[in-house]
Amino acid sequence: MDLDQLLDRQGGVVTRQQALDCGVSTRQLRPGEHRLVRLRHSVFADADRLRDASDAQRTALDVAGVRLVSGIDLVATGPTAAVLHGLPLLGRPAVRLHLQERKQARPRHHGSSTTLTPADVVQLAGLPVTSLARTAVDIARTRGTLAGVAAADAVLARDVPREQLEAVMVGMGRWSGVRQAREAVAFADRRSESALESVGRCGFAEQGLPAPDLQVWLGDELGPFARVDHYWAAHRTVAEADGALKYVGPADLFEEKRREDRLRDAGFEVVRYTWDEALHRPDLLAARLRRAFDRAARRRAA
Repeated sequence: MDLDQLLDRQGGVVTRQQALDCGVSTRQLRPGEHRLVRLRHSVFADADRLRDASDAQRTALDVAGVRLVSGIDLVATGPTAAVLHGLPLLGRPAVRLHLQERKQARPRHHGSSTTLTPADVVQLAGLPVTSLARTAVDIARTRGTLAGVAAADAVLARDVPREQLEAVMVGMGRWSGVRQAREAVAFADRRSESALESVGRCGFAEQGLPAPDLQVWLGDELGPFARVDHYWAAHRTVAEADGALKYVGPADLFEEKRREDRLRDAGFEVVRYTWDEALHRPDLLAARLRRAFDRAARRRAA
């Protein structure tokens, strides 16, 4: 088997000895040669795969490298699984891999101390990874309700039924964090289209605001023209998650301004919010929304 075949078979990684056995010289393993790049002690990655790798692809190479030399059938779990699945991950960046032995009782582990069932594990990019449902539940258990809601919203949006997330928790008993995981799964809504919207919804509930409807089309005498993130029909008030990714360039900002002006002309209150407000100042955001509710009520009474 030549080097390219071996790299393909092993997810883009080889050990030092495997590379030498395939005819790679020790000089070619030195930094700067660029055919193979050292990932960790005695593990090298295909430089071409690594050069333009996304976060998920780089994480997959790291996981493949650890599995190659560990001698244990390790499964990517928690934050590592979230990165591989492309789920939103609130809170501190994952600075180390979270890997757990594929064993249902007393697993040896790297960052986890819980058990896995066969239903909890799927294959992703050739690697064993906890399922979307198990990953979302684990994020909620270990990172809190807010992070759990963001992850669970994203999982529901991928057509994973809520019952599947609930089934994951059936055997968890008194595991650490399972109560907040149940709260996150119960609150999750597949209509949330970003982590910022998920965080916003949690803040609204925490501050005692009524639950908004999500992804609602609003219009004027000419018909529907705007689908809004959150809408309180009783108060004719809209809340929009103002994430930077919505705007690619000046034209997007201009069109958004025109859309917002048209909503106001049609008699709707519009409140935009940012990550800072949603995460750190939900009380001030709630106060802004209540003032918008009051303005809408005065307009109707006039």
